[in-house]
Amino acid sequence: MPISVYYNNDDTQICVIRPAPLVSISSTINKTGGGEAFGTTYTITLTGTLLDDQGFPLAKDVHGAYFDYSDGTSPSGGVGGVGPYGAFDMTTSHADDNRPQEQNVPWNYKLDAIFSKQKALRTLFARDGQRLDIVPVHGDEPAIVCYPRVVSVNFTEGVYVNKCDYTIELEADTLLNKGLEVDDNANPLFVNTDISASRYQGLTTDQLIILEGRFIQSLSETWSIETAEDLGETISLPNGKEVIRPRSYRISHTMNATGKKHYYPDDLTGNVKKSEAWEQARDYVQLTLMPPASGSVFVGTDVRNYPNVMNQIGSGTLNLISSYRGFNHVRTEEANVSDGSYSVTENWVIASGTAYENYTMSIKSDTSAPFVSVGIDGTIKGLSEVLSSGVEYGGVGDISAQYGSNLPYANATKKFREISNEGKYGIASNVYKRANNAVAVQLNTQPKSISLGTNEFIGEITYALEFDNRPTNIISGVLSENISVNDTYPGDIFAVIPVIGRETGPILQYIGGRSEYRRDVSIELGLDYTDVPYGSGRASLLLQKPSIVEPTRTQIRNLINELSPAQEPGIRKYFINAPTESWNPKNGSYNFSISWVYELDK
Repeated sequence: MPISVYYNNDDTQICVIRPAPLVSISSTINKTGGGEAFGTTYTITLTGTLLDDQGFPLAKDVHGAYFDYSDGTSPSGGVGGVGPYGAFDMTTSHADDNRPQEQNVPWNYKLDAIFSKQKALRTLFARDGQRLDIVPVHGDEPAIVCYPRVVSVNFTEGVYVNKCDYTIELEADTLLNKGLEVDDNANPLFVNTDISASRYQGLTTDQLIILEGRFIQSLSETWSIETAEDLGETISLPNGKEVIRPRSYRISHTMNATGKKHYYPDDLTGNVKKSEAWEQARDYVQLTLMPPASGSVFVGTDVRNYPNVMNQIGSGTLNLISSYRGFNHVRTEEANVSDGSYSVTENWVIASGTAYENYTMSIKSDTSAPFVSVGIDGTIKGLSEVLSSGVEYGGVGDISAQYGSNLPYANATKKFREISNEGKYGIASNVYKRANNAVAVQLNTQPKSISLGTNEFIGEITYALEFDNRPTNIISGVLSENISVNDTYPGDIFAVIPVIGRETGPILQYIGGRSEYRRDVSIELGLDYTDVPYGSGRASLLLQKPSIVEPTRTQIRNLINELSPAQEPGIRKYFINAPTESWNPKNGSYNFSISWVYELDK
């Protein structure tokens, strides 16, 4: 059973080892600590003997010259001449009529001959990935082909007079047949080779698979979960109540692989390609996280999705609610070229909704103001189920059709509309309920002030609102209203008579009677942009003022009637001074002033 080695993978340098060593092949199933198999490693052991005057490699003397054959001819004119130092031949058959000639090695040169053969054998196996054929005695074609890595070359101790035993240990990832097809019990492989290339025409799927194998020596996959005290959720229930979950969780998934330097045939001519260990680890991890499309030998653009990472972790330990899902998927890659390893770490935050929200409240009361004020400042962080390889994040995975506009900022906006009653606030909004529940008084349903901040890049909305317990507006649809009533009551009527040189001042002379009753009313309104005209014509500038447009016109009139002295008990008569009206169509400010003079029966 000859052993042939393609020296430097040159098919004109096929070196046959004689006497043929014994061959032992053992296979080790590579498994993780959890028992998951991820490939097979073949250990090939060659156990043979070097003879001082027979076989290949040929023996040299101390001066580097080959010993002559026993018939007096020189090896340089015989079969030898390939491989390191030209010490091997290319004949594979071990038939009786094809034995190599015996060399004439003097007794005092036996050690030189053995050492020269050791040197040639070490040189032959000094390189990984050389094609090695195990050939039957008929020598027509190989039974097993492999491209092994060299683990060790050992020579046993001895006097090295007429022989030297040796052991060569090799390691291979696949065993091939004469057609370079992988054995059925070889490693599970994937392929990302473009089979339309001309050099791959006519190859079977099995042959294609062996071209781009993924071979690793170790694999680990871990999941972890940790508490995130800085992340919280507010959940609106169907009954209108709100549930606060003050903390959440972060989930991390890491897959790490250490690869093996792998050699494989580039095409059917026997040319050899090499894949570095870290590349093997990288491809294995990436193909695991991004598996090929079903039924295809190509790597698909789809990415392994984790629609509910709670299926992976949390059950039976934290016993988290089943409605939690993973969001904001992020992947971090790390390649260690010298160590031959590659790892991917994935991180998610989990939530039962599509946004996180945190807020703080402050209560203020001041003797200089009659109202209690409640401030509420919050941050809404939108979440996304778009994976890290999506085009939205610069990747190539076009999965926008699957997730639509489910991006962080869109979800943050959706959450803000939910808690603010579509931006209308009022008694139905959650932000008002939070502020109102914090104090013993009833707050006005419309905020006194509103401040919003947005960051579309990170999907964040910040808000700052202030509520107080000021009375509800009488005039509907206005931002602010201010009503001022000034009453002037009757006083004495007297004359002021100046006297020249009088040290005590003028003479005050009561002339009899009393002054009139007087009431001045001022109504100031602030309108929002929906009531501000944007035109430049008379219809926009003059005919849109509140005293003309309903229902504000009627509400102002009713308010004036309520404040009029006509409602005073014992009124005899009253007169209206000329009212004044001020309207600014550019900023929506409106003022109406009116005064009465009236008489009572007492």
